[in-house]
Amino acid sequence: MVGGAADAAGQIARLEARVERLEKLLAARSRLLRELTDELCPEDLVNLSRLASGLPALLKSAFGIADWRETTALTGGDVEKTMKQLWRSTARRHDEEE
Repeated sequence: MVGGAADAAGQIARLEARVERLEKLLAARSRLLRELTDELCPEDLVNLSRLASGLPALLKSAFGIADWRETTALTGGDVEKTMKQLWRSTARRHDEEE
């Protein structure tokens, strides 16, 4: 029984040391990501985190689609800007037809 208790105590000590090391690594990684938050776009932060975790980076979108949020709600700025662009495009087509 004495050997079993010593083995268990040794295993517990090794596991506690491992947990302590993992906590220090996690704290260092979190500190780095917080510092980079001011410098990198959200998409780059996600990819950096994925790479650090051993996952592949996500494909980069030319239009930042990862940050888009679908909604049917319009804002006043959206409507006015869109209407101006629509009228401008129809005016050009009308001028081209004549």
